[in-house]
Amino acid sequence: MKDNTNILIIITWGILLASVSVLLNDMREFDFNQFKEFQNWAKTANKKESWFTSKNAIQWSYYAISAGLFFWRGYLIYGFSYFLSILKEIENGNYFSDKNIKYFKKIGNIFIWYTVNVLILRFLLAAIGKSTFNFFNELKAEFTFLIPVGLAFFILAEIFKRAKDTEKENELTI
Repeated sequence: MKDNTNILIIITWGILLASVSVLLNDMREFDFNQFKEFQNWAKTANKKESWFTSKNAIQWSYYAISAGLFFWRGYLIYGFSYFLSILKEIENGNYFSDKNIKYFKKIGNIFIWYTVNVLILRFLLAAIGKSTFNFFNELKAEFTFLIPVGLAFFILAEIFKRAKDTEKENELTI
C-alpha cells in the first residue's frame, strides 16, 4: 500500500507543479501594461466626465476581472494541494481521521467556490466585450465537471465520517 501511496504522491506533485507553471505562464503573458495605462489616464482624466462609461473603466474592469481569474485558478491549485495531506494521513494508516474528513470538505468547498466565481467573472468579462462567452458552452466545459466533483468530495467526507463512527463502535465491542 505504501508503494501505491508514494506513486500517488508523485503524481499529485507532478499535477501541482504543472498547474502552477501553467498559471505562472498565463500571468506572464497577460498584458500588465493596462495597469500603467490606467494610472496615466487617472492623472490626465477629465474629472467631470463619468468614469463608469469611459473606455478606461472598461479596460480597468478587464484588468481587475483577469486578476480575479488568476486568483481563483491559484485557489483551485491550493485545493489540489490538500490531496497531499490526505495521502500523508493514509500513508500513516489514518484512513478515517478527522483531518481527512476536514480535507475532503475543504476540497469540495474550493471546487464549488471556484466554479461559481469563475463563471461569474467570465460572464462579467463577456459583458464588457473582452471575451466570447456562451453560458451553455462554459457549462459543458470544466464547470460541468467541477461542481459534481465538489459535491462528490462532500459525500466522501460524510462517508469517511460514518466509517470513523463505525470504526469507533467496533473498537468498543468485543
